[in-house]
Amino acid sequence: MTVTKKSRSEIKREAVLCAAREAFLEFGVANTSMDKISAMAGVSKRTVYNHFSSKEALVMALLSCLWKSHEELDESFLHGELSLKEQLTELVKQQIALSSDPSYVELSRVAMGHFLFKPEELKQQVSNLDKKETNLYKWLMIQAENKLMALEVSEVETAMMQLHHLIKGSAYWPQLMGMSEVLNPAQGNELASQTVELFWAKYGNEEC
Repeated sequence: MTVTKKSRSEIKREAVLCAAREAFLEFGVANTSMDKISAMAGVSKRTVYNHFSSKEALVMALLSCLWKSHEELDESFLHGELSLKEQLTELVKQQIALSSDPSYVELSRVAMGHFLFKPEELKQQVSNLDKKETNLYKWLMIQAENKLMALEVSEVETAMMQLHHLIKGSAYWPQLMGMSEVLNPAQGNELASQTVELFWAKYGNEEC
């Protein structure tokens, strides 16, 4: 297995992200300066700005790092023993686990507090998050392209949004607002099953 060595730039970027996360959670975005982040990361302020144009960009980059799945869908998953419905259930479970991850929820609270009265900035930053990088989106696109489900390629964006609403409505927003505790594994599995059943009723293929 070939291990790709990280460049100095990549190492510094990771250091900035780690420092920013620590600072934002401890001091809040408003009370954290780029100078503080550069000092905590052990890099120059210029280096920080070379990677991130603003604190807001750093907040969204941190959320994106937690939210995105960087693993490719491999052949063993796509062509293994799991049925399409079982594959979807596993992918939904991954999304639920992330949406209810304490680190993700806490960082989201920090971002929400900062952007609460800046809707245009929030809209701009959210638009930078690329949901197409997730395994779930890639999987949906594969099914639509291969016509393995009753799902057209043009519907993938809508289907993805519907799944996210179902997941975040139960596994993210209640926790973000402090209205419920973190889902335990059994609750997460139950939510995944219910979500897939609803989704499958519209887009599923009984032959799969």
